[in-house]
Amino acid sequence: MLQNQQSGGGGQQDQQQDQQQDQNQDQDQNQDQQQDQNQDQQQDQQDQNRQQQPQQQGISEQQARQMLQAIQAREKDTQDKVKKEKAALLKSRQKEKNW
Repeated sequence: MLQNQQSGGGGQQDQQQDQQQDQNQDQDQNQDQQQDQNQDQQQDQQDQNRQQQPQQQGISEQQARQMLQAIQAREKDTQDKVKKEKAALLKSRQKEKNW
């Protein structure tokens, strides 16, 4: 009879251990789910940052063309000015040598 009681009592301990293991597994699953959610949120944030970066850093093709045209126009003006100054200098030298 003592053996029956001991084995019967052991069954209750087994149930408690099973419940404890189930709870531990549930906690592990909850932690895994939380980590997955955190990783998903981080990934979403990184994706959003990547999408926003080109808009903030880059310039449009039209803006680039306008800038290039403005630079080319200034360069042309500068070259014209230099040519006029050289031409004026050459004219003044020719006048001096006219003897």
